[in-house]
Amino acid sequence: MRALRNIPFFLFLLVLFFCTHGTVENYGYIDAGEVVFVGAVLLFSIAVLFGIIYWFARPNYRLPSLISFFIGLWYLFYGAIYDFIKNVHAPAMLQRYSVQILILLLLTIAWIILLKKRKGLQTRLFLYLNLLLLIYCAIDGVALTGKALRPREKNTTALVIDQSKVRQKPNVYYLLFDEYPGYKSLKDSFGFANDALYDFLHRQQFRVLPVYSNYHFTLFSMSSILNMRYVDPGYDPLKVTQRDFQLRMNEIRNSSVVALFKQMGYRFRNYSIFDMYDQHAVSDQNSFLPVHSVLLTDKILHNRLIRSTGWLMKRFPLWKRKYMFQHEVNNRYSEKMVLQAASEKKSEPVFCYAHFVLPHGPFYRDSTGQYNPDEQIDDELTWTRDAYLGYVKYANSVIRDLVKGLVANDPGAIIVVMSDHGYRTFRNKDPYEPFNYNNICAVRFPDNQFPDFREKWSAVNFFPYLFNAQFGQSIPYQADSSIVLSY
Repeated sequence: MRALRNIPFFLFLLVLFFCTHGTVENYGYIDAGEVVFVGAVLLFSIAVLFGIIYWFARPNYRLPSLISFFIGLWYLFYGAIYDFIKNVHAPAMLQRYSVQILILLLLTIAWIILLKKRKGLQTRLFLYLNLLLLIYCAIDGVALTGKALRPREKNTTALVIDQSKVRQKPNVYYLLFDEYPGYKSLKDSFGFANDALYDFLHRQQFRVLPVYSNYHFTLFSMSSILNMRYVDPGYDPLKVTQRDFQLRMNEIRNSSVVALFKQMGYRFRNYSIFDMYDQHAVSDQNSFLPVHSVLLTDKILHNRLIRSTGWLMKRFPLWKRKYMFQHEVNNRYSEKMVLQAASEKKSEPVFCYAHFVLPHGPFYRDSTGQYNPDEQIDDELTWTRDAYLGYVKYANSVIRDLVKGLVANDPGAIIVVMSDHGYRTFRNKDPYEPFNYNNICAVRFPDNQFPDFREKWSAVNFFPYLFNAQFGQSIPYQADSSIVLSY
């Protein structure tokens, strides 16, 4: 007890609680090594902060300890504070970052004045904070142990490939372009007939299938596509939560489609934005998805400012490169790896999945492929219809380059050009806006034989069609429908 009154264990325990609590909330989606690394960086930062304050307050160590704790507390949990203020529908002024940070700084000054005036309070706070955080860490430790002992959530398929019906095993390249709109959407909403791309695809022996999306949120859409079934009920479609997104991530990670390809002896190559089976996504940093250490560090003040305001990106080139252009970097890497995979000699067939955040914003380039100004890339208010259409035209050039490279280097392959949902960048009066679900789906089969398909299909039935048409299977089709989702 004496040690609890005199030693600031709470500085270490604050970081421990931050890491354990975040791990409990996101168990299974953060690697242990990532948690340890984040914890080490935070401990070092707290130590530096304490050292700076102690330099001015020495030899008194209690005051620097409590000041460091208070600053560390609101800095680490700023995102939780912000979300609480927003969820209780506080006045708009209180939801502004500048106002909140000013209030926190004023509270810090008031905290320092209080501690200096009431020195006896410092000792009592040492005991209180040490005991409180020990209890919190113990509770999270028990919860973490329970989760570790519980079987990990999996999304396994009961489907089994009938190997006797598989006559050939061509390589399969699944190219997913996020938020790429269908022909009708582009023509009706933008006055743009996308004939040049469709004519190109037809010349390359692609068949455009009448497929529309089941969901207009990427994680839900990709979960249903890659598992050939609708997302299980148990969520509120009009109030989707982060937990719902995490469940979709787990379903994508254990994709039934990938499992079936593996049953046929295919090697899976993942150039997507998702972790899938034992293969990581193209990047551990992705502002588009709740993944890896971002789940842990998203609440920290500077990360929330980066994600929400872009303030740091505008002032420091390193931050700009890492955050503003992360999707551009990932897109180019995926494009490079797909073409490289097509040119390699293979001892076994491959199923290659590449997911391009394109033409989904940010709109990095114009129709000619030139970069847009940084201000336009960073500020969603400048994401106009013209900017979006220009990015669609740039996406067309990427599709053409990929298709040409794949056909030239692997002419006997199955190539799929598809999107997860249609255009939803702009708000519409009707929540069931059909453009949200109007997407593209073009397929090239090596035998150029396309068994009958429905006049209008939904994306959940695409892979059953592919397995049935090219691998002789009899996978049942789902009823077609679209589901409206909202945060």
